[in-house]
Amino acid sequence: MRTFGPKWFKEGSLIGEYADHLGLALTQRKQAVALHAAKVDAELASKAKSEFIANMSHELRTPLNAIIGFSDMLHTRTITDAEKSHQYTGYIKQAAEHLLELINSILDVSKIQAGKLSVEKEPVELQPILSSCLLIVEAKAREKYIAVSCQVNRNFPLLLGDGLRLKQILINLLGNAVKFTPEKGRVSVEALVLEDDRAAITVTDTGIGMSPSEIDTALRPFGQIDTGFNKRHEGTGLGLPIAYALTRMHGGELRIESEKGRGTRVTINLPTVHGTVGGNNMH
Repeated sequence: MRTFGPKWFKEGSLIGEYADHLGLALTQRKQAVALHAAKVDAELASKAKSEFIANMSHELRTPLNAIIGFSDMLHTRTITDAEKSHQYTGYIKQAAEHLLELINSILDVSKIQAGKLSVEKEPVELQPILSSCLLIVEAKAREKYIAVSCQVNRNFPLLLGDGLRLKQILINLLGNAVKFTPEKGRVSVEALVLEDDRAAITVTDTGIGMSPSEIDTALRPFGQIDTGFNKRHEGTGLGLPIAYALTRMHGGELRIESEKGRGTRVTINLPTVHGTVGGNNMH
């Protein structure tokens, strides 16, 4: 069983040969297990990427078809009514923005995996960022009659981070909360100051929730819980992995607490800087 130094057993003895054969068998077995594990990992990664590509083909075609269809009607003057023309140009704009969002998500994940995405840390105020994010998601929330509330402590400290990337994190978390919450549900945001000069921002929803294994899947790039032809929610499934990676790049931590059928609570802890800014509670 030893491959170096003096042997444990006498050369040519029965127990010595047995030990040599056992050592060889154990080595071969370990190699076979490692090879099988690598093969399984490769197959799972390939399956996840195949499902992602299949889903993306649908996600990209939907806004592209809208853009082509409505622009064709305007180009051929099939629609001459001014009000209809204005409505259709609005649809084209929405589809184009959605398409850009999809492409940007893919590019961001590619940059993160390649280690080429950076954050420029500086003192930033949370409340204006949160207000901007809420404006973006409130329209979708109103469509589903979802109540959205936000609570930020007065004199909340400045965060040490990249304002653009912090906004991206919060939009992804809020967007997911609204997307996976059924009609007449609730989404809330709460920002608190922790004792260790850090801030905790929590997004809570009354949505469909996730099991522990689904949380693991949702945090992996290209991993989607809701896949295949029965997919109920649009999107690439990259929002949570991007939010997780960007939080880590800020020196922070993202934690998910969820229960199937009982909603999800996502908390991000971020570093702060000395000094506070005045702020009013938002509802």
